[in-house]
Amino acid sequence: MRPAPLFLEAAGEEDLQALVDLERRCYSHPWNVRHFRDALTHRGRVLVLRGSRPADDDQRGILAYCVFETVADELHLHNLAVAPTHRRRGLGRRLLGLILALGRGRGARVALLEVRESNQAALRLYESWGFRRVAARPAYYSHPREDALLLKKAGL
Repeated sequence: MRPAPLFLEAAGEEDLQALVDLERRCYSHPWNVRHFRDALTHRGRVLVLRGSRPADDDQRGILAYCVFETVADELHLHNLAVAPTHRRRGLGRRLLGLILALGRGRGARVALLEVRESNQAALRLYESWGFRRVAARPAYYSHPREDALLLKKAGL
């Protein structure tokens, strides 16, 4: 059986509530509407992977998303999430690869991100793409209070 097609698209204002809902299902201290609205005002900074979408799908078919920006020669990954029901299917890996390629196309030479120290699944994903730990930020996260690891990938 062939997997259902996926579509990579820039998120729009109409996706705002679905993004917030997915964020709440993924994180203990989620972004709110204002955070996503700010990200949406910067064209191309929020990309979503969509699957097929039934007419009554209030989640707008969004299976994963990434919030990012390119500043000078740096790609900053602010947020990447995969719907809990669609994890361990390679969606995060696929989306990360697309974002890294996009950043490279926009002139980025390095990629940077912060991740919770306890988020072992995310750490394995990022390290498999060549990200390395370069620093720690004590008590960076709240709910629960936890250190952030700063990761960097050089040579995009």
